[in-house]
Amino acid sequence: MGNTDFIERLKELTSSEDVLAVSQEVKELRGKFGDYVLEEERKAQVAELEAKERGEVIPESEDDFGKEAFYEVYDAYKIKRKAILDEQKATEEQNLQSKKALIAKLRDVVQNEENIGAAFSSFKEVQEEWKTIGDIPRAKRNDIQNEYSKLIEDFFYNIKIY
Repeated sequence: MGNTDFIERLKELTSSEDVLAVSQEVKELRGKFGDYVLEEERKAQVAELEAKERGEVIPESEDDFGKEAFYEVYDAYKIKRKAILDEQKATEEQNLQSKKALIAKLRDVVQNEENIGAAFSSFKEVQEEWKTIGDIPRAKRNDIQNEYSKLIEDFFYNIKIY
């Protein structure tokens, strides 16, 4: 596989709509390209040493084996990937705030609502909205879910008492 093959394959992968889905393949391709460049540089050094032993003078090669072109495409991919990850992180943070607001609303229902019909109505509303909210940051997932589950238990405990 030559340097142009690596570059073409990278362009093909990075033109994909789902940048995150191809990130593993891009990572592997980058590793293979790095190995290719090292091997080509080694070959060039060996050829230069052999030429010196024969007394020939070979001008230093300015061939970068396609590194500049490859990393130009790769850097553009990294920028695109980072933008998507930042957007995803912002969405998860917004979803976290939405879930915290629902927890506060449910806590208010559990602690203050004495009318069973109104309590169930509010509970169903919170539950439906909870299901529609997307992912939240992984680090906060268990804490938020545990707090929500505890409030549901408290809600049903209070309903049984009434």
